[in-house]
Amino acid sequence: MFGRCLGLIILGLLCLSAFGSPNSDLNTNLKTRLHTLPQGGKLIKSFTNHSQSYIYDQALAIIAFTKQEDQENAKDLLHALSNLQKIDGSLYFSYYLNGESPYPVEGDKRYAGAIAWVALAAITYQHKFKSKEFLGFNSRVLKYLETQMKPVLIDGKSLKAISFSPFDISETIWNESETAALEHNLDAYSAFLHFSQVNKHEGWKIHAAELKKFIMAMWDSSRSHFWSGANLKNGIVNKQELYLDNQTWSLLALDKNILKDLNTKDALALNCDQFLVEHEGVTGFMDSKPTRRPASSQFVWSEGTAGQILAMTKHNDLYQETLTCKGHKTTSFLDNMKKMKKEDGGIAYSTSTPNPDFTTSSSVAGTVWYYFASNNINPFHLDQHN
Repeated sequence: MFGRCLGLIILGLLCLSAFGSPNSDLNTNLKTRLHTLPQGGKLIKSFTNHSQSYIYDQALAIIAFTKQEDQENAKDLLHALSNLQKIDGSLYFSYYLNGESPYPVEGDKRYAGAIAWVALAAITYQHKFKSKEFLGFNSRVLKYLETQMKPVLIDGKSLKAISFSPFDISETIWNESETAALEHNLDAYSAFLHFSQVNKHEGWKIHAAELKKFIMAMWDSSRSHFWSGANLKNGIVNKQELYLDNQTWSLLALDKNILKDLNTKDALALNCDQFLVEHEGVTGFMDSKPTRRPASSQFVWSEGTAGQILAMTKHNDLYQETLTCKGHKTTSFLDNMKKMKKEDGGIAYSTSTPNPDFTTSSSVAGTVWYYFASNNINPFHLDQHN
C-alpha cells in the first residue's frame, strides 16, 4: 500500500508512501522495469502491457531517481539514451527494450516535447550530482531542438516556436511539422533555461527568452487561461480544444515573477470546470476536450491529476491560500490517486477508456508523477522550490 503521508516539511517532504522519503530508493516497481540495453545502459519499460520504452518516461525516471539521490539508476538510463542518440542529436519517440525502434518505419516520430524532457532530465542530473559526463550528449540534444525553432507571426508579433515534429505524421489529420504546441515549448523553454543557468551559456538563454515570448502569446487575458498552440504557417491560435496540461505545466514551468502577472486561479478553475470527473470510484482529471462540446469519453488520467495537484500547490504557496476544486483539496486528489495503484505497486495510467492513447496498465508516468505530487517536487525546476 502507498500508506499515509505523515506531514509536509517545506524543504523535504517526508511521505511514507511506497517510495519512502525523498532520500530513499525509489519504489521497487520502477526498478523492476529496468532492462539492460545491448548497446549499454538501461531502458525503463513504460507500461506492463507492452514492451515500449518511451523517451518521455526515461526522462521522468531519470529525474525521479536523481531526486532520490540514486545516481546509479539515473546514470544507466542516461547512458542508454546517449547510445541511442541520432547523429543530429535527436531521439525517436520510443524504443523497444533491445534498442530498436518502431520508427521511422511507422512514421518519423521525433516529438520535440519528449526530446526536451530528456534534455531537462540530463541537466537535472548534472546539477544534482555535479557531473558533466552527459554534457556533450545534452548539448547535442539542445542543438537539435534549436533546429526545430521556426518563425511564427501571431497578432502582428514576430516570434519563434518549437515545431511539434520535423515531419508530418500521416496517421493524424493535422500536420505536426506546421504546428507549435504550447506544451512542447514549455518543455524546451525549461531545458534551454536551466542548461543556460548551470553552464553559463548565453545562446541557450536567448532561446529560452524567445520561447517565453511564444508561451506568453498563448495566454488569453480575456479568459485567463492558456491556449494549446498555434499554426506556424498562418499564426492562427488553436482555440478549438482545451487541454489540462496547458494550465498546469505552464504554472509549473514559469517562474513566480511571471505568474504574479497572470490570473492563475482562474486558469486552474478552468481545469476544475472542464476536466474534473468521477470515474470507477476515482475522482481526478481527464486530459482534453473540444471547446464547445463534451469530451468523447470521460476517465481519470493519473499523470494529469498529479500535475493539477502540483500546480494548485504552487499557486497556494505563491498566494498563501488554499485552493479547492469543487470542494476537493490537493490531499483529496492524492488519496484518489492511491486508488489507481496496481498489483505490482505502480499507478495505472488511467481508468478505463476507449481512447487508445490511454491504458489501465501500471505506468512509469503515473507512478513517477504520483511521487512528484506526494513530495511536492516540480520536475520543471532544478531545485525543490522555485
